[in-house]
Amino acid sequence: MQQNLANAAQRFAQSAIPSIPEEIIKLKEELNKKYPNTVTIANLISHNPELLCDFLTLVNTNITSERTEITDAKAAVNVLGLDELYNIFLSSSLTKIIAQTPGEKAILQHGSKAGLAAAELSYWVFDVSRSEAYMAGLMQNIGAIYFSKLEPDSYFDIYKSQLSNPITGYDKELQTYNTTHAFLGTFITKKWHISQDIYKSILLHHDSDFASKLANNPKVRHLVSLIMVANYIVSSNADDQYITQELKDYRKLGLDQLDLPDNALKAAYAAVAKWGNSVGLSTGSH
Repeated sequence: MQQNLANAAQRFAQSAIPSIPEEIIKLKEELNKKYPNTVTIANLISHNPELLCDFLTLVNTNITSERTEITDAKAAVNVLGLDELYNIFLSSSLTKIIAQTPGEKAILQHGSKAGLAAAELSYWVFDVSRSEAYMAGLMQNIGAIYFSKLEPDSYFDIYKSQLSNPITGYDKELQTYNTTHAFLGTFITKKWHISQDIYKSILLHHDSDFASKLANNPKVRHLVSLIMVANYIVSSNADDQYITQELKDYRKLGLDQLDLPDNALKAAYAAVAKWGNSVGLSTGSH
């Protein structure tokens, strides 16, 4: 595993990691203080009108259960916990700098839909918040976007095969490149200082042995499981041709680690159907 991470770092050295918006860096610095200033936090979120708009859209369509619409950063700070607020702002901001080409945007759109489904399912998972579940689903294939930049003539077909064959398709990627989008994504998200729970879930979301590897880490095990179930939901909502026995087995790996009622899956399907075709970051709510 360490060698595959090293291979990912070496391969990515050919291309620079894009900078995180300055507002995120300053927001993280403020949140790390012993006594964060909520006025400063609201001002940072409001500094860039475009980022603020995307942030409020994400808050109102996914994270909060408030019945009234949140229309400004100050109200969001009052409603959300600080960790939740940071995760949401980070998710909405990063999508602005990630995908450029139609293929890259298709990868991100799949992640957005998976994040939507995972966030909905997280209502029944006690140790995972909605924003963490959304970020895990959204960021799971960030490595695939940058892999496609490095291998534009060959990589997208390898990625696409994994939508219906998430285990054997992933193995083919590893055999072809001696690393994978999961390792590359872990490398990138660590550089962006995204939480270790998220980047560990990215690392293992195609690993059929993830449950035993995470026996002592139930939260990450649940995050990986949410990604697996969410990916099945997104693929089955897209087209029945994606539904292979391997994809069903992949979903079962996730379901076996979660105690979900039937209405949880129905809610996730409904959320993807309702919000999944919206721009980038739409995420439904109860």
